[in-house]
Amino acid sequence: MKLRFWGVRGSFAMSGRDYLRYGGNTTSIELVSAAGDRLLVDLGTGATELAKHLMASEFGKGAGKLPILLSHTHLDHIQGLPFFTPFFIKGNEIRIMGADPTSGISLEATLQNQLAPHYSPLNGLENLAAGVSIESFVPGATFQLPGFSITTAAVPHGSMMTTAFRIMADGKVVTFLSDVEYPSPDEPLPQALALARDADLVIHDAMHSDLDYDLRKGWGHSPARAGVVVAEKARAKKLALFHHSPDATDEMIDEVVQRTSAQTAVPVFAAAEGAYLDV
Repeated sequence: MKLRFWGVRGSFAMSGRDYLRYGGNTTSIELVSAAGDRLLVDLGTGATELAKHLMASEFGKGAGKLPILLSHTHLDHIQGLPFFTPFFIKGNEIRIMGADPTSGISLEATLQNQLAPHYSPLNGLENLAAGVSIESFVPGATFQLPGFSITTAAVPHGSMMTTAFRIMADGKVVTFLSDVEYPSPDEPLPQALALARDADLVIHDAMHSDLDYDLRKGWGHSPARAGVVVAEKARAKKLALFHHSPDATDEMIDEVVQRTSAQTAVPVFAAAEGAYLDV
C-alpha cells in the first residue's frame, strides 16, 4: 500500500516561506493498493492538488472510480469539495462516505449546503457531472471497498464526534486519528487503541505542541504526546504527527518532532504535503 499526503494542515490553509517544507493545504490523504485501487481520506484543500494529478489518468477520460472517506464536515476537511476537478467529468464514479453529523442534519444535506449559492456557484450536488453518491454509515461499522477493508469508530472532537479509521490493504494497516482530543492525552480511549492495534502507521492529531497544550485544552485537538501514547500502547510501528496548527511554521514543527522523538522508541515524523510513503 502506498500513501501520499496531499494536505496536512488543520483549521485553515496557510502560505508563505515559513510553510514550504510541511505545506499549507488542509487535510487530504491518498492511499493506493498494490492492485491500483485508490482511496481518499477527507476533502480539504489538499484534494485540489490531487485532482490535478488524477486528471492525467482515467479520471480525465470519465472512467475513474474513487471512494472518499470523510472524518467529519468541518470546513478544513471539505473545502476542496467545490474544486475537485474529477467531479466535473461525466462518467467518473465517486462515492463520498461518512457519518451523519451529530447536529442531526444528514451528511448529504450538509454537503448540499456547502454547494448552496451562498457559498458556491455550483448550486448543488446535482450539478456535478460525475456520478456522485453520498453514503452514510454509523461509526463502529466495518465495510469493504475495492482493495481496502475499513473499520470505523467515533472519537471526541470538542463538542462533537468525528470518525477515525483503520484502513487495511495488502496486509498493511494505516490508522487515521485526526481531530481527536481524549479526556487525558495519557489515557487514549479504547476505540482509538483498537483501531491502532499493531498498525504499520498511525496518523495522529498533533495540532498542539506539548508545551502549549495546557492553554488549549477543550479545543478538540491533541498534543503530540497523545499520539506517542497511542502508538506505544497499540504497538504501532510508526507515528505520523498530523493536522498541524496554522500557526506552526516548518521550524516549529521540526522542534515538535525532535521533542516527541526523544520520548519514545517508536519512529516519529511529521506529515509533509506531497510526501510519498510505502506502508
